[in-house]
Amino acid sequence: MDQGPLAEIVAQDILHSLSQAVFVVGADDCILEVYAQAEAIFERSRESLIGSPINHIRGIGGEALNIVTRSREENTPLNSYDVSVVPPIGDIELMDLHAHPYGTEGVVLLTAQPRRITAFLEKRDHMEAAARSVGGLASMLAHEIKNPLSGIRGAAQLMGRALDDKNIKLTELICKEVDRIKGLVDELETFSNPSQAVLEPVNIHEVLDHVLNVAVAGFGAKCIFRPRFDPSLPPVAGLYDRLVQIFLNLIKNAVEAAGPEADITISTSYRHGIWITGRSGERIRLPIEIAIHDSGPGIPEHLKGHLFDPFVSGKEGGTGLGLALVARYVSEMGGTVTCDNHPHGGAVFKIQLALYEDAK
Repeated sequence: MDQGPLAEIVAQDILHSLSQAVFVVGADDCILEVYAQAEAIFERSRESLIGSPINHIRGIGGEALNIVTRSREENTPLNSYDVSVVPPIGDIELMDLHAHPYGTEGVVLLTAQPRRITAFLEKRDHMEAAARSVGGLASMLAHEIKNPLSGIRGAAQLMGRALDDKNIKLTELICKEVDRIKGLVDELETFSNPSQAVLEPVNIHEVLDHVLNVAVAGFGAKCIFRPRFDPSLPPVAGLYDRLVQIFLNLIKNAVEAAGPEADITISTSYRHGIWITGRSGERIRLPIEIAIHDSGPGIPEHLKGHLFDPFVSGKEGGTGLGLALVARYVSEMGGTVTCDNHPHGGAVFKIQLALYEDAK
């Protein structure tokens, strides 16, 4: 039996079942066809959409034309996140756009995924209020933490004088970590109102190498770490100590989730076409991706979407502050952090960072 018509019907059903709006855009930047939820989202009929210029799409016309044009010219898929819908369409105030060249005739497939921002903004306000509460507690504890740190550093220096060259690296590591922790404690004293630090060029692999050395020497001694780095990556815009804190938190989290003999892959890569809109409306390119994939059971369903909230933890006795701090630090550096379950098992955390050359 001829499966052609049946396959076409199934493909049409799949397209129309998607939650996004799907547009087929011609070489003249006019809409050739629409699928899925295009009519419902943009509140226009299929007949009125077909043939109209892509930049006439309600609320996102300019951004839609921009990403379609760049995708066609660069012949590569592009993504644009947190695109403002002006004016909003009902309660839809943001959309994520994805453009993908199709064929050789200049046709581009464009999808628009609505995002309702009101709940996100309310949630962010709650997170910032919780962070201020944490800041008050941190200020009180900071003084008490500094005193033992000085003793630890002094003891490590004395030990270093009695050790051979092979083991002296461990005492140097202790001193370096104590100095870093002291800097973090100093910052915690003003956690409730952090200053706007000037971002610096940071070699992300130097950060990750240091973090892995700390992990292997301590909490991850029995784990398998698989670094898969792209050595050609340019410097990111960030702060060295904060990046160390971010990845220490994430890797320690992965070890605790997967167990003492965890298998953890840390990869770096350059991703084209990742853009977000900053709080002041500027477009920010985030091409540097760092992914941490563990061999654990994955993220429980009831915690998805809440892992970066303060005081939310999937660990017995956990404070729920580690990932909240990760989210805050990444955000202050203009990046993003996401998490999900990997198709082959375990959880994967991804951080997107900007290039230093773009931040200058």
